[in-house]
Amino acid sequence: MQKNNRLTINFFTRKHKVQSENLIIYCRITIDGERTDFSINREIKTNLWDNNRKMGKGFSSYVISLNKYLDQIYTGLHEAHRLMMAEEKLITPLSIKARFFGEDEGGKTLKQLIAYHNGTMHTSLRPGTRKNYHNTERCVGLFLKEEYGIEDIKLKKIELLFYIGL
Repeated sequence: MQKNNRLTINFFTRKHKVQSENLIIYCRITIDGERTDFSINREIKTNLWDNNRKMGKGFSSYVISLNKYLDQIYTGLHEAHRLMMAEEKLITPLSIKARFFGEDEGGKTLKQLIAYHNGTMHTSLRPGTRKNYHNTERCVGLFLKEEYGIEDIKLKKIELLFYIGL
């Protein structure tokens, strides 16, 4: 049986190491006393941060946009937690962070998809077509290695730029 898995998400700020009136915004994920932090890559002026509400204060377009972004992160982390509970996986702050950023082991890769296709369709395809599919598998592997410096890519990470090869 798993622990309680009580999820807490907080946003907080830290000062720059250099003198600046801006604060860097961080997110902290805590589960059963274990925690991890990450920067959300956003900054805010000291006078625009409400430390009690843990969000920006005011009605400027930047603050409104920032608060919506914080809400998206909050919702996304809770969704990652919910999915991991449904999958009965080990839930830690690092595993939720990895799921949120798409870095967990979940999800299929492009090479797995191609290998699955070639393995299941070999009986219904003619030899010439099978040869073409295997050639495509080889070319995709070379493309990934030369263009992106990786062996494989998760299907979630494939973007339009990948499709057109830019």
